[in-house]
Amino acid sequence: MSTKTIWENEISPYKLLIVILVIAVIFMSVSSLIPRPQSIAKINNGPWIIASGLILFYALANSVLSISAKKRDSYWMHSMIAFAILLVSGSILARLFSGISMDEAGTFRWIYFVFTFGYLVFLSIVNLIRFLVELAQRKDKQLRGED
Repeated sequence: MSTKTIWENEISPYKLLIVILVIAVIFMSVSSLIPRPQSIAKINNGPWIIASGLILFYALANSVLSISAKKRDSYWMHSMIAFAILLVSGSILARLFSGISMDEAGTFRWIYFVFTFGYLVFLSIVNLIRFLVELAQRKDKQLRGED
């Protein structure tokens, strides 16, 4: 029995997307069952907070998991498509569970913008780290004469 670590398995961004959406539905369902005080019952932005948090979690997890991708360009294209799907579907879920739009919930439009920009920064950092590691491995092989 060979067990592979998370770094040896290439986890599809779409699988991660589905896991995140299932978690979002569960958290939003539970949050809608929790009674709120009358003073804050008018604005139900809890689902928007949950959606934003899970978008950030996807950005971090997918960036880290992209290290094990064998075809980087293809993996990142699928990752960005899955991220866009998550933004749209998370917004739809939050709208359905909260009953208010993104603009009525507060500054979530800006939060989405910042998380999208942050996601691109995370992917760039991972790309740079992976490039540096591969460069160091090539130089190490050259120094040992294995090239």
